[in-house]
Amino acid sequence: MKRFAVLLFVAILTASLAGCKADDEKIVIMEDLNNPSREKIRAKTQTDPNARHILSTQPGIGDVRQHFDKAYGENIADQEIARYMGEFMIVTFEAHRAVNVQYQFAYHPGGGLNDEEIYAYLDERIPQDSMKVKEVKDGNLDQRIIQYRSNSLARSVAKESFRRDEPGTFTVSIFKNERGKVSATVSLGQAR
Repeated sequence: MKRFAVLLFVAILTASLAGCKADDEKIVIMEDLNNPSREKIRAKTQTDPNARHILSTQPGIGDVRQHFDKAYGENIADQEIARYMGEFMIVTFEAHRAVNVQYQFAYHPGGGLNDEEIYAYLDERIPQDSMKVKEVKDGNLDQRIIQYRSNSLARSVAKESFRRDEPGTFTVSIFKNERGKVSATVSLGQAR
């Protein structure tokens, strides 16, 4: 009789766990529909598109990973957020393209750059057909925000990467901290 009770208990437990598992699987499927996993996003970024030319003089915003790897050497981070030239350049890739590039000029290989050299460096890494839309300078924070528009960027980068902004818009933000260290961010969309 004890053996029968144990078998009955195991059968009931197995049946109830099987029922719970089906519900868990249904929940996971619904979550995947609403929020794609990092793995799915990462899988989309594994194969670079066949991009023969870069949008700017040097690889920058909107360009593909293979151009960054060729110009700046080995990526020392992962596939979504890459690091080039030590801590100097941090690039976020989405749908095979650079959607955000951060430059920390304090870590620039070969020493620091003056303001004129920094602006020239950034100009080489934005699309060649860029047109300045507006510029805002905040003297209190020593920050400069420049908004641009580029037709080549609008054609090359997926519309979804611009979020709710007009395709082809991008922003360059340059900030100097209290110690005089300069950092810059070039990102898709408008500054908020």
